[in-house]
Order: sequence, then structure tokens, then C-alpha cells
Amino acid sequence: MTTRHAHARRKQSIDHLNRIQGQIKTLRKYMAEDKDCADVAQLTTSIAKSFDSLRARTLEGFILNELLGDRKVSSAKTKKLTRILTLHKK
Repeated sequence: MTTRHAHARRKQSIDHLNRIQGQIKTLRKYMAEDKDCADVAQLTTSIAKSFDSLRARTLEGFILNELLGDRKVSSAKTKKLTRILTLHKK
């Protein structure tokens, strides 16, 4: 993985974390305002899915970095890795 690619992935992960933090802030507000349970449940589900997506992305980055290092990864191999990780998430 190139340094530029790694930097872009890191930025995307930080952006993802920022979205999760926003969701958690909203959840805290919902609970403080005694929002409807259905709204709280829907938001907690969204947070969990978002975190799972970040976890899978982190695992993908780890695999790309640890196994492939600086070698270029073809889009076909990246698609295969994404397919494997999709199976992992199920």
C-alpha cells in the first residue's frame, strides 16, 4: 500500500470516527430529552452498524499493510478482500 493510499485511508477512517462521535452525541441528547424508545433503538442500531463498518475497514487496512506492505494491490485483489470481509461481517 502506498503512503498516499495509507494516508487517504487513515483520513477516511478519522472522518468515519467523527461521524460515529456525532451519532453518539445525538444519542446522549436523545436520552437526556427522554426521546421515544424507537428513536433511541434506531440510532443505537445505526451506531453499531457504523462501528462494525469501521472495524471491517480497519481490519482491511491491517491486512493490506501487514501482508502486502508497499506492494501495489490490484483492484481485483481489493475486491476479493472486500468480499471476504463482507462475509466476515455476517
